[in-house]
Amino acid sequence: MENQQHQGRNGAAAAAPTAENRFSVLNCIDLSSPDTQNSVSLLKQACLDCGFFYVVNHGISQEFMAEVFAQSKKFFELPAKEKMKVLRNEKHRGYTPELDELLDPENQVHG
Repeated sequence: MENQQHQGRNGAAAAAPTAENRFSVLNCIDLSSPDTQNSVSLLKQACLDCGFFYVVNHGISQEFMAEVFAQSKKFFELPAKEKMKVLRNEKHRGYTPELDELLDPENQVHG
């Protein structure tokens, strides 16, 4: 088998994924970087590869993030009947119950 190379998160060559080393690496997007094209490229690749990324130097305070997480925790601790009042709409805004989505019908057994 030929040794394929892939670009790592910082543009450096990385070994092709195998059964032994299959894991995801989150792209780290630095919003203070003057290299906007690189940031956009990393963001796009993260969205295409796994749908997750890590953003640094975004200017959002720790206090605000803590409040957002507190409100999220408060919402998800509500009874299901309350959460269902804001059920996901046609634009995918709102609550989605656990196991309700089937994103990969060929490989996914449950939601």
